Amino acid sequence: MKRFFSHPLFLSILTLVAAYVVFTQIISPPLPQSIVIQYMIIIAVSVVLVATFEDTSASRFVAPIITLLGSPKMAMARGVALIVIVGGVAGFTYNKIKPTTASPVELRTVHPAPPSSLKVYGKTFNLLKLTNPIRDANPKGSQGYQSAVAEGRQLYYKNCVFCHGDMLDGAGVFAPAFNPRPINFQDVRTIAQLQESFLFWRITTGGPGLPREGTPWASAMPVWRGMLKEEEVWKLITFLYDYTGYAPRSWELEDAPDKSVATAAAPEDKKTKEVSIDTVYAKRCAQCHGVEGDGTGPAAEFLYPKPRDFTIASFKYKTTSADNEFPYDDDLRKTILQGLPGTAMPAWKSILTPREVDGLILKIKKFGDWDEEDIENKPIDPGQQVKTSPESIAKGWKSFVKACAQCHGLSGRGNITSGKKLKDDWQDRIWPRNLTRPETWRFTKTAKDVFERISTGIRSTPMPEHTTTMSTDDRWNIANYVMSLRNTSVQLSKGETVIKARRVDGELPTDPGDPEWGKALPMTFAMAPNIIKEPRLFFSLNDRATIRVLFNDKNLAIRVDVDDRTYSVPGDKLEKQYRLADVEPTRDAIAVQLPRLIPLTSEKPAFRHGDKNRAVNMWYWQAPSVEPKDNARTLVLDANGPNAAPAPRKDTSGLAAKGVWKDGRWRVVFNRSLVTDNALDLQFEEEKYIPISFANWDGLAGEKGGRHSFASWYWLKLEAREDRVTLIAVPAGTGLFAGLLFLGLVRQQRRKFSV
Repeated sequence: MKRFFSHPLFLSILTLVAAYVVFTQIISPPLPQSIVIQYMIIIAVSVVLVATFEDTSASRFVAPIITLLGSPKMAMARGVALIVIVGGVAGFTYNKIKPTTASPVELRTVHPAPPSSLKVYGKTFNLLKLTNPIRDANPKGSQGYQSAVAEGRQLYYKNCVFCHGDMLDGAGVFAPAFNPRPINFQDVRTIAQLQESFLFWRITTGGPGLPREGTPWASAMPVWRGMLKEEEVWKLITFLYDYTGYAPRSWELEDAPDKSVATAAAPEDKKTKEVSIDTVYAKRCAQCHGVEGDGTGPAAEFLYPKPRDFTIASFKYKTTSADNEFPYDDDLRKTILQGLPGTAMPAWKSILTPREVDGLILKIKKFGDWDEEDIENKPIDPGQQVKTSPESIAKGWKSFVKACAQCHGLSGRGNITSGKKLKDDWQDRIWPRNLTRPETWRFTKTAKDVFERISTGIRSTPMPEHTTTMSTDDRWNIANYVMSLRNTSVQLSKGETVIKARRVDGELPTDPGDPEWGKALPMTFAMAPNIIKEPRLFFSLNDRATIRVLFNDKNLAIRVDVDDRTYSVPGDKLEKQYRLADVEPTRDAIAVQLPRLIPLTSEKPAFRHGDKNRAVNMWYWQAPSVEPKDNARTLVLDANGPNAAPAPRKDTSGLAAKGVWKDGRWRVVFNRSLVTDNALDLQFEEEKYIPISFANWDGLAGEKGGRHSFASWYWLKLEAREDRVTLIAVPAGTGLFAGLLFLGLVRQQRRKFSV
C-alpha cells in the first residue's frame, strides 16, 4: 500500500485533483473557467516535468500507463479507460462550446504604477521624492504624532469606515455593493508594500485617477481632494499606518527601521506585551460607541442603526427571559465576536483575544453601572420545539398576520401597515426587519433564534415580547414561518456577475406581474448609497436590486425589483402616513445604466455616469405624484462623466416602463427594441458582454439627483439560439477522435507485449 501511495503517477494525479479543488471550490470569489484551465495546464506540465526529471522516476511514472495500454491482462481496464476518455473529451468539448454566463476575464494591476508627478491642491508634487510631512515633522510617539493620528482617526471614521470597515479590512457595511471590494489595509500585501506618496496619489485622485493599465477596476474610490484638505489626507495616511502597525516603505533603504520595509508587528503585539482594556476600547470601540460609552463616537452621526449607548444599559439582543433586564455575558460575547450584519458592528473574532473580550464586557457593564449588581438571569423557556412542517408554517402564517404583519408587512418585507411611525427609545425612526433577506438578520440565524426574539422582544425598540400573548407552540410556528420567508426572495448573488437574458418566443411582458417572468433567471445585487461625490448619502433603506431580463427577436425587457418599505408618491395617503419630519418627500425612482457602445474589452465606463471616452445611457422611471398631480415618468438620459448632470432626451427612443408597488416592493419593467435608429443608443447584440448597473431613489428620504443608492457594474449577456447539431456533433467528433488515438496507442503497445 505504501508503494502505491508513494508512486509518482498517483502523487501527480493527487496534486492535480487538489489544485482543481482549490481553484474551483476554495478560492473566493470563484475564478473564471478560462483562468482555471490555464492554471491547470501550467500545473499539469510542471507535475509531469518533476515526475519525469530522473530516468528512474520517469520509468516508474510511465510503467502503469504502458501496462494499461499493452498488457493482455488489462483488456477490461482498457475498455473502461476508452469509455472515460471518449466521454471526458466529449464532455469537456461540450462545456467549452455551449453558451456560458461565466464572467469575462478581467486582468487588473493590483498596484498600478503612479505617475512621476501629481498636480493637486494647486501644487505639483514629485511622487518619487514625496514624503509625509506629518511624519517628517513629528517622530513616532511624539505629542504631534499622536495628535495627527487622533485627527486622522476622526477623518477615517467620518469618511472611510463605510467601505473600508471598522477594522480597516475592506469589509465596511457598504462593501458588498462594490466590485472590486474596498482595499483591505490589514493585508500585508497592500499599504505595507507601498510608499506614503502612493496613498497620497490614490486618495486625492480616487477611482477616476487610475491609469489605463489599472483598469477595468471601475473603482468607487472618491476623489478626496475635493472633500479633504491636503493636511487632512496626510493625517489620514498617518492613522492608517499607525492603526495597522505597518511602517511605510521608502526608496531610501538606509533609513531608520520605521521607514523601511513594512513589518506586520502591531504596537500591541500580544507576543510582546499585554495591553490595557482601556487602550483596546479606545482603539477598537470608541470611534462608534464614544469615549464615554454613550454612543456618540465620530462615526455615530452617519450610521444606521446608531451605535449602542452603553450608559443606558439597554441591549437589543439577549437570550435571557423577557422579565430580565440584562443579557448574559455570552450574549455580549456573541455580538462582539460575530458582529451584527447590516450594521457597522464588525465581527472582532479575528482581532480580539478572549481576555480582551472579557475585559470589554466588564467595561460595558461599568459604563451602565451594573458591573457589581448581583443579577440572576433566567433563560428563555423554549418549551417543546415544534419541528418545521407545512402544517406548522400554515399555523405560523395565521399567527404572523395577527401579531406581526402590522410592522413587518404581509409579505415580511418590513412595510408597516399599522400606520405607526416607529421609534426607538432615543426617538430615532426605526424600521422593522425585512424578513425575506436573512443576510441582514443581525443576531438571528436559526428558528431557535427567531423564537427567542419573539419571546423576549428587542429592548429599546417597538419589538415587544410575546410570552404573555402567545403560547409556546404559536411562537415556534411563527419562527418556522419566518424561516420559510427566506425562500420567497432571490438571495444575494455571491461571486456571480453575469445576468443571463433569456430568449422567449412571442411578445415580451410589459406588466411586472406577468407569469412570463417566471422564465427569467433572477439575480440579486447589493446597492450602496452614493458616498462617492457630493451631495453624498450615508444611509439608504433600499440596498438590494433583483434583476430579470427577457428578450425576443426584436425587443428586450428588464424587470428591476427593489424592496422599498414605503410608497413614496407625494400627496398619497400612504406617503403622508410615513413622511419623515423635516424631509421634503420626493418620488421613488429606479434607473438602469448601460454603456452607449458595447466595449470590445472588459473595460467598463467610469463608475458613475461614465466618462468622456465611454458615455452611458440611463433608463429612468419615476413614480407618479398626487400633490402636485403628475403621472409616472419614463426618461432616457445621456451622460459622459460625473461632473455634469445626465441630460434628459426629449425623445425616449421607444423606451417604455411600468412600475407597480405592492407589499413593500417596487417592480419596474423597462421595454425597448434591441436596435434603434438613434446613434446615441446602445444597440444590443447576442453573446456580447454588456456592462449594466442600477440605481434607486427613495422618496421617503427625499432622495433626488446625486443622492441615491446604486449598484456596481455587472454584465448582461443575451443568450444565442442553441445550434443543437453543433452542440452534439462537435463533442461527439472530438470524443471519437480521442478514442481512435487511444486505440492507436493500444495497438502500438500490444505489439511490444506480444514480442
